[in-house]
Amino acid sequence: MLSSNRVLKLFRLIHYSWGRHAIWCLLLFAAELPKAAWGISVPFNLELRNLQTSPEDDSDSMDLLASVLQTTSISPTSSPVSSYTLEDSETSQSIHSELTHGEISSDVLYLAAPENLNPGLYIPTPVEPSSKPITPEPIAPDFEEPESIENTSVPIWEIDDLTVNLSDDFSNFGQGNRIIEPTMTGSLPNGDQLAIMMGFNRYAQSDVDTVFNVPLKASWTREMGDFTTTAGGGVDLFNQLPVALNLIASTSVPVGKKAVLSFFVDHGPYKFNTTTLNNQITAWRYGPNLYWQITPDMYLFSLARWGRYNDGNREQQSFSRLEKKLGDFYVAGNLFTWRYREDAESTSGYFSPPDFLVANAEIGWQGEVLEWLDCGAVASWGRQRLNGSWSSAYSYNAKCTFEIAESLEMDLGYAFSNVIGQTGGSAFNNRTITGQVRAKF
Repeated sequence: MLSSNRVLKLFRLIHYSWGRHAIWCLLLFAAELPKAAWGISVPFNLELRNLQTSPEDDSDSMDLLASVLQTTSISPTSSPVSSYTLEDSETSQSIHSELTHGEISSDVLYLAAPENLNPGLYIPTPVEPSSKPITPEPIAPDFEEPESIENTSVPIWEIDDLTVNLSDDFSNFGQGNRIIEPTMTGSLPNGDQLAIMMGFNRYAQSDVDTVFNVPLKASWTREMGDFTTTAGGGVDLFNQLPVALNLIASTSVPVGKKAVLSFFVDHGPYKFNTTTLNNQITAWRYGPNLYWQITPDMYLFSLARWGRYNDGNREQQSFSRLEKKLGDFYVAGNLFTWRYREDAESTSGYFSPPDFLVANAEIGWQGEVLEWLDCGAVASWGRQRLNGSWSSAYSYNAKCTFEIAESLEMDLGYAFSNVIGQTGGSAFNNRTITGQVRAKF
């Protein structure tokens, strides 16, 4: 019968031999497993020190175990990032390749991958294709609104200048006409000119009710090649008379290099005096103008007009002027003729001579008095013929231009003439105060 000490030694020997064979079986079985399985299911808390063996007996087994562990390259899946370095990235990538391309899939997160250490390198997981196409979300382009957007819109009508015509005309026969007519001129988007005129006029005459008139007109001007064309129209409002229409049209074209030929036509109330307005006399007038610049200091101007009145009368008039400049002075000669088919002054109220002619010579001066003041003076003398009867004809006038501002100036003038404009029991004379205000914008 064996002693207790011998039994104990025999038990230890059997136990040691069984454990040694178990370890060998485990290592051989593990060598046959895929390497990827180690990263999934191997319990990394395996404590080999629980195998109580002596170094002398276990040296061969431990060396073999170490060599197996080195060849399997087990990667821990729960270690902190601090336990990994970039040297391990190749191992992680090889395992990732085997997991994604083999039959085994895993949700293992490899913390040592470059995209984990640098989020800017993150590569999203490919999406498996589905039966329904995925519509990409529209990406709105980055657009920075400019701080200020320049307004490129063109105004419908840009005002260029304003002109106000003023005149107070009165004769020794008790007739007076006072005119106030402002006109605004501007440019359209296509370059055409648009002018709008309105006014407030008063016509007075002895023993006749005074007539007040408000004209409203608009005219359009366009340059088409060498032609310059103007067309316009409007209405005349009166305090005690019906509304009257007015029309105007003109065109001009250069003739050679020094001459301009124009043609005019207009229609409207004949605003000669109160009697003419009360009788609602209207007229069509038409005819040509010619301007010829003979030399740089000499020109010829001539016009012809024909008229048709609603009372059945007809008129024909012509005017020619030849002027030559001599420094600040000039000399000129004028010839004016006026002829009506019948004298309708007693019935219609307007001066309508069957034969009237004026021929005179004129001398004038215009120059700068002060830096802001220009003035001019004109005197003329000649002869006039009315129905075969000759008489002297003379006139004089003066006008000054005041420069109020760089874009604002004003004219003020006075004129006297004895050229016949009305018949009666005494010689006719007429006085006129004129003015004009011009503003540019």
